[in-house]
Amino acid sequence: MDRKLALLAFLITALSTPVSAKDYGTYGALFPIIEPSILDTINQRLEEMKDLGELEQMQDEFEATTRAYVNRPKPVLGLQKTDAYRAFEVDLSITVETDLADQNGRIFARRGTVVNPLAYSRFNKAIIVFDGDDPAQVAFALSEGNELDTLLVLVDGEPLELTRIHGRRFWFDQQGVITNKFQIERLPSVITRADPVMLVEEIPLGE
Repeated sequence: MDRKLALLAFLITALSTPVSAKDYGTYGALFPIIEPSILDTINQRLEEMKDLGELEQMQDEFEATTRAYVNRPKPVLGLQKTDAYRAFEVDLSITVETDLADQNGRIFARRGTVVNPLAYSRFNKAIIVFDGDDPAQVAFALSEGNELDTLLVLVDGEPLELTRIHGRRFWFDQQGVITNKFQIERLPSVITRADPVMLVEEIPLGE
């Protein structure tokens, strides 16, 4: 016990003893910490590229790449020509995963509620999905309806060039959104409304 008391007394004495600081001077040169501005670095690099003609070359390449993509977007892969007629239905209904409320906290859709978007949409156009590089499919698409009741959707080809040639507006299924949504595997396919579902028809074309 005496040893513990002695240790405690030593710690109290050590902690209560005033501590003095001594200035030993400065040894060596001191430099301020300065980081280069990232904007200044970027501007400097851009000026260097401009002087070397690299900036103009980069802009030209970017414009060429953009123009090429607009003229011929990335095709949707994995689709085949239709060799036999087939029709199937696609239900666009979704199930609400959590309660949905408005800005006042009033719930307007409970979790588990099944919602069919066709019940709230007046969209009634036919959608023809086809390969714009296949003349037969292009001819078929153009023969089905007109600008007011039919959408022409490419999965491959040049929509702007086809628009120029035929005087009809051609759309492109970028990233395969439409083909995935309607489970399309063969071309050409015609999508029409058949409440309460959508009807997909795969149309075989003759020689």
